[in-house]
Order: sequence, then C-alpha cells, then structure tokens
Amino acid sequence: MKDNKKQLISWLFAGILGLIIFTIYFNSAFPIASIDIRLSKDEVLAKATAFIQSQGFNLEGYDQTILFDSDADASIYLQKTQGIKKSNELIKQGIPIWFWSIRWFKELDKEGFYCAVDPASGDIIYFHHALLDDAKAENLSEAQAQGLIKEKLMNMGLDLAEYELKENNSKIQKNRTDYNFEWEKKDFVIGNAHLRLSAAVYGANLGYLGRFLDVPEEFIRTLKKDMAVGQVLSIVTTIFMFFLVLAAIFVLIVQYKHDKINWKFGLLFGSLVLGLTIIDFLNNMPLLWSSYPDTISKNIFIAISAGSAFIGALLIGLIIFLFGNSGESLYQEVWKVKMPFFEAIKTKKADLAKIWPVFIVGYSLGFVFLGYITLFYLIGTRYFNIWMPPEAEYSNILSTSMPFLFPLSIALSAAVSEEFMFRLFAISFLKKYAKLTWLAILIPAMIWAFAHSNYPVFPAYVRGIELTIAGIIFGIVFLKYGLESVLIAHFVIDAALVGLPLIKSHSFYFVISGIIVIAIALFPIFILFFLGKNNLKKIK
Repeated sequence: MKDNKKQLISWLFAGILGLIIFTIYFNSAFPIASIDIRLSKDEVLAKATAFIQSQGFNLEGYDQTILFDSDADASIYLQKTQGIKKSNELIKQGIPIWFWSIRWFKELDKEGFYCAVDPASGDIIYFHHALLDDAKAENLSEAQAQGLIKEKLMNMGLDLAEYELKENNSKIQKNRTDYNFEWEKKDFVIGNAHLRLSAAVYGANLGYLGRFLDVPEEFIRTLKKDMAVGQVLSIVTTIFMFFLVLAAIFVLIVQYKHDKINWKFGLLFGSLVLGLTIIDFLNNMPLLWSSYPDTISKNIFIAISAGSAFIGALLIGLIIFLFGNSGESLYQEVWKVKMPFFEAIKTKKADLAKIWPVFIVGYSLGFVFLGYITLFYLIGTRYFNIWMPPEAEYSNILSTSMPFLFPLSIALSAAVSEEFMFRLFAISFLKKYAKLTWLAILIPAMIWAFAHSNYPVFPAYVRGIELTIAGIIFGIVFLKYGLESVLIAHFVIDAALVGLPLIKSHSFYFVISGIIVIAIALFPIFILFFLGKNNLKKIK
C-alpha cells in the first residue's frame, strides 16, 4: 500500500513538472508566428469591399465567406532559412505571410472575387477577379494596360520605381485581351527568395494583384520530397492498421461465438463520437463555403459535403465499435482484470481505492507528455536540426458559433479510436498470440507513432521516434493502470494542443470556450464524485 502511495505521489510530481515545462517552454520549443491582428473581421470585410467597389465592381447579389489563411510555402521557407525570430521580424516589416482571405461568389457562376487583407495594416495584398475566358470586355493596348496598373498601384501607395519589371506577356481571349506583369523589388532578397509584385488587366479592368515572396523552386521541390517520405511512412503504417482491422473482425467473430462480447461498450463510445463529429460538422458550416466549387448548385454541394462528413463520422464510429467490443472482450480474457471506472458506471458503485489511482495517473501522464514533447522539440530544434512550420495563434475555429466543439470532437475521437485500437485491442491481441509482453507493447507503439509521419515535422521520421517512446510508456501505463488512464491522458493532450488558440485568445468568449474543453476533460472526476456520493448515502 505504501509503495502504491509513493508511486502516485511520484506521478503527481511528474505531472506537475511536465505542466510547468509545457507552460514555460512551449513557445520556445514550437515556432509561433508573430501575428498582429488589429482588425476585426467586420473591419477587414469593409476594407476589402471598399477596394473592390473602388475598382468599379458591384458586389450586390454575391454571397461571401472569410477565413484566416497563410502563404504556406513562404512561411516554411522563412522558418527554415531565417529562424522564427528573424521570420517574425520580416513579417512585421511587410512580408505577406498571414492574411484574411475573403471570397464573393454566386451559385453556378464562375465570376467572383477574391481578396486578401493584411490583419495588422489592412493593406490589400491579393485580389483576383475570376471570370470566364470568353467574357466580353473593352480591349486596351499594352501601354494602356501598363499605365492602368501603375495608376492602381500608385493609389495603393506602391511605387513601381522600387521594382524591376521581370515578366510581361499578353493572352488574346475570344472577346478581350489580358495583360500580365510581374515586378521584383530591387535590392531586397531573403536567402534566394525575392519579394515580387504581380498584376494583370482583364480587358479594361484590374483582374489580378498580388504581393508575395517568390520562394525558390528548388526549395519547394526539396520540401515536397521530404513530405513524400512522411506520406510513405504513414501509408506503410496504414497497411499494418488494415491487418489490425482484420484481426479485430476475427476476434469479434470468435468471441461472439463464445458469447463474450459486451456490445454496449463499443456501441456507447462509437455513438458518442459519431454524434459529436456530426454536430461539429454543422458547427463548421460557415467555413465550408470557402471551398464551394461554382460548377455545382449549393444544394448539391451541401449534400456532398454532408454525405462525406457523415460517411467519415460513421467510419470512425464503426472503427471504435469494432475495436471497442473486440478489444474489451480480449482484454478481459487475456489480463483477467476489470476496468474499475467503467465497472463503477455499470454497477453504480465506486470503489474509490481502485479508481483514484487510475485518475491520478491518467491526468499526470497527460501533463507528463505535454512536458515531454516540449523538451523533445526544444532540444531537437536546437541541437539536432529538427524543424517545423510556425503555427499561428489564431485559428479558424474561432469563427464558428461554438469554438469548443472542434477541439472537443478531435480530442475525443482521437483518444477513443487510437487507444481502443493500439492499446486495448492490439496489445491484448499480440500478448495472446505472440506471448511476449514487450513485443505486444512495442509493435502497436511503432504503428501508432509512424502513422503520424504525415505531420509537417522534419525530418519526416522524427514524429515516429517521438511517439514510439510515448507509445511504449502509454502501453506500460495501460497494463499497470488500465484503459481509463491512457484514455484520460490522450484526451487531455489533444484537448490542450488543439484548444490552445482558444485559451490564448484575448476574447472572453473564446477563453470560456477553452475552459469548457478543459472542464469536459475533468468530466470523469464529476462522475466519480457523484458515484462516491451515492455510495456514502447507501452506507448511511
């Protein structure tokens, strides 16, 4: 008993230490882009609308959507070649990396408008008037088109005397002539990248305008090659996961024949994740229109999107149902132990002496992991040439009506599906048929780890190493303290990482949303308190 108390105290200490490390060093370990968002979405929309109207276009009858976006290639290039500190300085000096992206569109109509606005200055950094190639327009000469562009740029405060013309071409359309120009800023170079200004005239109107960092093609090719390695590793692990699915189906059939399946277990969790995923899709509907293709009707687009979302949610639900039922049955057979928390819910009787260690270890493990990845990447980025693109402190989930739903849905779905597959089922299955406990822990840990290799962390195998170590620890905790501990830990980790933009937001509503996610992570404790209170009433 004393040894158990010492272990729990050690876990608590390790958890507190991990949380401290995560809180203090997270921004040092993970590159955070410095984004000065001074304008609200309404102010951004007003500036973009005024700009388009000043070009002589009428936006009446158009629908609109707005997202926070970035130039991913330029962002990665700056981080890789200049480091996050220098990158943030360059962004503040006007390198267009982060922006609000607004789109105006009509159903079944190619003509539309796209506009990107700097979040701090409100400057227009991108504009595009999309229209059919055979749309009629007044024709200009090349000199007239270039004069029109110069006038437009001058009105925007851009002086072409600071730029050198690099490209100049025209395209004769059926009913008009389009002219394209591209300039490069003089005496301005970042590594091998140059700041460029591109513009086009469609007929007699401004058709395109963009300021961008022209990233060297060689860098982009190398980046894609590195990312391909991660994708290959992820695909290979998918093959192993397919074999796990086949094994789970086999176990489910065998255990069903012996009447050992507790169908309610997988059904409960599968239905919960299925329902939450569908609700989250509905919550994200305002963001959906940014990807609307103008070649189909709105109703068909919604039907396709909703159908795809439902199929995806159903697939996750079925995976949880399969691995939950087959895994729980195999777990009882192989390890001969009960799951204390789930057993307490089932019987409505809580044995606090057995459940509290599960909770303490679960929450502590979650905090330990947050501290572990912070140290892993803090050391890796400084001494082992590990790098990753910078993350923005702003997230588009802040644009939804219920921002807490996305981190809640992602955290719960990942925690349940991955712990059911890689811990509850895979470890129990390999222990039964391979006999060796260390192998039963190692193999699922590696599959789980390298399945995450498609994340933008370089070299591509780094996430596999990071999570294999974590997966081994999770496996050991699973065997010693049960499924509940690793479920709680996994949820705490994902909720903290995905919901971080909410907590760091300056908006009271968003902070409250982040607190809701954290409160839900504490939900098992509330259930335990309720069960324990009922037990005390019965004793009295």
